[in-house]
Amino acid sequence: MSNTRTIHIKGTGTASAAPDFVVITLELRAQHMEYANAMRIGAQQVEMLREAVSEAGFASEDLKTTDFSVDAEYENEEHEENGRTRYHRVFMGYVCKHSLKLSFDMDSERLEKAMTVIGDSLSKPEVSISFTVKDKMSMRDRILESAAQDARRKAEILCKASGVSLGDLLRIEYSWNEINITESLDMTLNAPCLPDGGDCGFDIHPDDIEAGDTVDFYWEIR
Repeated sequence: MSNTRTIHIKGTGTASAAPDFVVITLELRAQHMEYANAMRIGAQQVEMLREAVSEAGFASEDLKTTDFSVDAEYENEEHEENGRTRYHRVFMGYVCKHSLKLSFDMDSERLEKAMTVIGDSLSKPEVSISFTVKDKMSMRDRILESAAQDARRKAEILCKASGVSLGDLLRIEYSWNEINITESLDMTLNAPCLPDGGDCGFDIHPDDIEAGDTVDFYWEIR
């Protein structure tokens, strides 16, 4: 059995960066009692969005489909039967759902144009804007470097306070889980922005993105 004394330190690393990439996520929903009509309305919604982003200077193919589904929707309806409450499923129609995204390098003017035309679109999408960094690997590296420095500092302080010396680093444990380097902003655009088709006046200036992670370090103590 080893008599090596050890100290276990959890290092916390952080890093921040100005966002340089934008992802606009758009959710469309079309409902109709007939399958074909639900599909037709859904296709019209997408086409209106493609025309809208083209007005903002994007290519129509820049609007990417990330998910698509058509499902029958039911609701449970309550009724009384022989003095007892019963429920039965009522068919509400077919629901066609499209998820799309529009992504581009961070540009406040371009973002404002995109949000203005999307807000004017009669397709009425649910909108989520995500801000991130292109070089995620570099930011992860800075986080891990920060975690190593934090762990070493903590270990040295604890060893000094305990009257022992910090020895060799024995091992490092890290889960390599995905680090979230994205900030999201949810928006709902349910109507054209202005009756005369003027500018919606979106003025979005995202804060720096901050991310962090933890790493476990084990040192020998003497």
